[in-house]
This record gives sequence, structure tokens and C-alpha cells, in this order.
Amino acid sequence: MSSSETNSQPTPPVGLQARGARFWRVVHETWTLDVDETELLVETCRQLDICEALAAVVARDGVLSVGSTGALRAHPAVAELRAARLALARLVAQLDLPDVTGSAVPSAATVRARKAARARWGGRATTA
Repeated sequence: MSSSETNSQPTPPVGLQARGARFWRVVHETWTLDVDETELLVETCRQLDICEALAAVVARDGVLSVGSTGALRAHPAVAELRAARLALARLVAQLDLPDVTGSAVPSAATVRARKAARARWGGRATTA
């Protein structure tokens, strides 16, 4: 992956909704992707659209629904949205887009490991 230096951008895949197409454009305006990264970006954009659709269902219906016995329970779309967001986070991490400074955005596991190391070593310098 490298910074994009040309204005020719691939057309977003057919079927992407607004949020996925917007992410597609932003990524292609900023970076040049190889074939594998482009395929991963397609799936990431589709997952963004799924998250958007599920969020709209929850916004429309609320987080609670009436179950078969008449009791209130979590709307099924809430659990699906949570799972879709986790899948999206994994796809974005796998895509490994650099942040604005040019370094890769750390994965959740890396962030946890750094936090654990700081807690363990109390900010003391370690030698390798």
C-alpha cells in the first residue's frame, strides 16, 4: 500500500450503499492498493453498509422488542449489529491502513499488549 499520487480511482463495486461507497472513495483518494488489499476493501465496505443498515433498524425499532411470551427483550438486530461491528473492526485491522502520521493503526490486541506492558513495567524502560 502506498500513498495515492494519481487521480484515477477505481469505480466503487456495484451494490455499495452510501457509507461503503464513501469509504471506498476516501481510501482510494488516499492510498494505492494492490489486488488483495482491494478485495479486502470491498468486503470492508460491504460490512460498513451492513452495520449502517442494522443501525437503522435499531434506530427505527428501538433496542427492545416484545418476545413470544410478551416480555421485553433485546431487539435481535442489536446482537447482529454488535457482531457486524466486531467483524468490521477485524476487517479494518486486516486492511492495515496507516493513520495520518503514516504508521499503521494498532490492532486491539496490540493496544491491550501495550497496556499490559505499561502496567507490568510501570513505564520503566526495558532492554531487548
